[in-house]
Amino acid sequence: MRLIDNPKIAELVSEVTDFAVFSLDLEGVCREWEPMSRNYQHTPRENLIGVSLDRYMPRAEREAGAYEKFLLDARTHGVAESEGWRRRWDGSYSWMRIRIAERRDDDGEHIGYLGIVSDASRQRDAARKANSNDEAFRAMVHGIRDHAIYMLDIMGRISNWNSGAEQIKGYTAEEAIGQHFSIFYTEEDLSRNLPQQALEQARVAGRFRDEGWRVRKDGTRFRAEVNIHAIHDDKKRVIGFGKVTRDITEQYEAQQDLMKTQQALDQSEKLRSLGELTGGIAHDFNNLLTVVRGSAELLRSKTLPPEKRDRHVEAIVETADRAAELTSQLLSFARQQPLQPKQLDFNALISGMTALLKRSLGGGVSILNTPGSNLWNVRADPTQLENLILNAAINARDAMSGSGALTLTTANVRGENGEEVCLSISDTGCGMSADVIARAFEPFFTTKGPGKGTGLGLSQAYGFAAQSGGRLEIASEVGRGTTLSLYLPRAVGAKDVGNLAKIDSADAALPRGTRILLVEDSRTVAIFAQSLLEDMGCEVLHAKNAEEALLALDHDAESFDIIFSDIVMPGLSGLDLAAKVRSQKPTLPILLATGYSEAAARGEGGEFPILPKPYKRETLSEMLGKTMSAFRAAA
Repeated sequence: MRLIDNPKIAELVSEVTDFAVFSLDLEGVCREWEPMSRNYQHTPRENLIGVSLDRYMPRAEREAGAYEKFLLDARTHGVAESEGWRRRWDGSYSWMRIRIAERRDDDGEHIGYLGIVSDASRQRDAARKANSNDEAFRAMVHGIRDHAIYMLDIMGRISNWNSGAEQIKGYTAEEAIGQHFSIFYTEEDLSRNLPQQALEQARVAGRFRDEGWRVRKDGTRFRAEVNIHAIHDDKKRVIGFGKVTRDITEQYEAQQDLMKTQQALDQSEKLRSLGELTGGIAHDFNNLLTVVRGSAELLRSKTLPPEKRDRHVEAIVETADRAAELTSQLLSFARQQPLQPKQLDFNALISGMTALLKRSLGGGVSILNTPGSNLWNVRADPTQLENLILNAAINARDAMSGSGALTLTTANVRGENGEEVCLSISDTGCGMSADVIARAFEPFFTTKGPGKGTGLGLSQAYGFAAQSGGRLEIASEVGRGTTLSLYLPRAVGAKDVGNLAKIDSADAALPRGTRILLVEDSRTVAIFAQSLLEDMGCEVLHAKNAEEALLALDHDAESFDIIFSDIVMPGLSGLDLAAKVRSQKPTLPILLATGYSEAAARGEGGEFPILPKPYKRETLSEMLGKTMSAFRAAA
């Protein structure tokens, strides 16, 4: 038995289907009727058998001969189909779909028709609702005037057009439909093949977003926000694209105006800061120059007593030292200070400064050191780092009016900036307001009275931290004290060798008769340096530039014990000279000097010792001796 003949299957079919089958004679009279659903099973057979089915058609269709034409079509074409309102046996109407095919006997004679009728009311209602929704959606899209919304075929040709597109782009639907959407692109974008790239990205990724300039029909440009979405069929194949464009010209121009205003404000702020910086530098240097000039004029006097002459000479020397310190602070603030970074341990460095801190802060300030365990090394210039800690401690002492507690804490830190070591310096002083904190790192800004501070300490520390790859932060509350936190990156790689700071000064005395190749392009500085070196018992040969120095070395490299070279010179720099000497004569010591070098500030030449200008006689002698000792130890 076939499944369809099973009573249970027949019952299930009657639940999910809604049709009946029938047969007609040549006149269209129903001769057989088999309902296939409960809906049609309610129809009494006597209402159908022996009855022409045009009885259930609306009067207008009957009078127009629709039923006879329906039968003729089936007889002519073999099959015919009709759809429309049909009356049910109970007088109600349903939207029915009827399909008939001609019926022939074994001899091929036409003897009538076989047919199927189904109730299509629900399908029709769903279709009408969908069509209504589509029409409403199209009306809504067409009514949007601040967005250009239209469709593209697979090649990028425009297939429909809303009123917003006409409003924004200037083309009517008749002008736009059928055109390629690249007509809206600028010549620059067309040369970059941007339209095809946009479609390809939408095809692959499903969507494409962009912002740029587009062209209207009249040739004017507007700023556009563009979205392109790929449209797929039932088999997931791309069959076209939906495109939405919004004119954001006003917003873009407003944003550009805001940026220009912000840039103008930033420039104004920079000029204000530069004015303050320039004024502070001029004030301090004019004071220093007043001392130097006044002392020099007094020294011209032939009647000046020896003790006053010595006092004025000492004033010039001290003033020169203060000027050197000021320029060093300015370079540090500008992150241009030549640094000599070394791997070091915060805890060891602080421990070595304890005695210095106690002497500097006085008995009224108690010092608490809380070192972190297993502290990572950092890489920084130890001299500059010691200056930062000392200046911060002195600022803390002043904030505590000479009495309070200073706490130095170190700790390893893991966070969004990677692995760092933090040194926190906390005091129990008066604290700072939010306005003061906001300006704390500005050069020459100070809350101290006249003559009690330059206002460069924190700005110098800030520049040093940044130049060392770290950062400086302040946390403070009025009446509760201040914490200055220095974060430096964890050092990686092998520890440094030949660290000059570890060489004892007694073991690095400069021997008399040391043969020095002096490389200096400034005549006056060269005369001063040569005189100073010769006064220390050295034999000196002066070269005006690196090229002359290389010639002298080629002639007789064994004639020199050390090279003492400026960094900034015409032609080859001192760093270039040092690199060449290191590659050709690696055992020959090299000491570099500079007042300022952009390359050195970037960290170039960090493997060579650098002596900042201006330098003292004692400092020069010590650095020459230590450099020679370090090279001997490395050899």
